[in-house]
Order: sequence, then C-alpha cells, then structure tokens
Amino acid sequence: MQEYSNTVAVVAFLVAFVIYFLPSFIAGSRNHPNTTPVVLLNTFLGWTLLGWVAALVWSALSIDPVKVEAITKPPSQPADKYIEIERIAELKEKGVLSEAEFEAEKTKLLNS
Repeated sequence: MQEYSNTVAVVAFLVAFVIYFLPSFIAGSRNHPNTTPVVLLNTFLGWTLLGWVAALVWSALSIDPVKVEAITKPPSQPADKYIEIERIAELKEKGVLSEAEFEAEKTKLLNS
C-alpha cells in the first residue's frame, strides 16, 4: 500500500509540474520571441493565479512570422549595396559586363 501511495505522489507531482510550467512549454514550442520573459514570469509569479494566467495568455498570443523574422534577422547594411556596385563596376572595367548590363544591375541593386 505504501508503494502505491508513493507512485500516486510522484505522478501527482509530475502532473502539477507540467501544468505549472505549461506557459513556458507553449512559448518554447512556438519559438515565441519573448520566451525568456514568459519563462521568468511563469517561474517567479506562476504560483499566483494571475501570474500563471498572464504567462499562459502571453505564450499563446498570435505571432506574426514576418515580425519574428524582422526581430531575429539583423537589418541589411546599406553599405552592402555599394560594395556590390563597386564589384560590378570592376567587372565592367574588366570588360565582363557591358555598360547596359552594368546599369541594369546597378538599378536592380539600388531598387532592392
């Protein structure tokens, strides 16, 4: 009988652990951009019902993949365009590109 109660206690602890950290698991599985703050809120204020609900709602909020990419992707440097223009200018000087091809590539780079 003692062994049965120990098993029930362990299972109850595991279920309580999963329920308590459910917002953290959701945020992590969805690659939420604010996973760390959600985990911190869940860990330190999850024992209050309000903290747990706030973490759960925050982790389940809709995420726009374009915004996530914009947050995680560093902005392209404007200097990159000019370096590329210098590279195609060298190709034009070497005779690899004609004047029309150079202008077309330059326009494409500046408009992108």
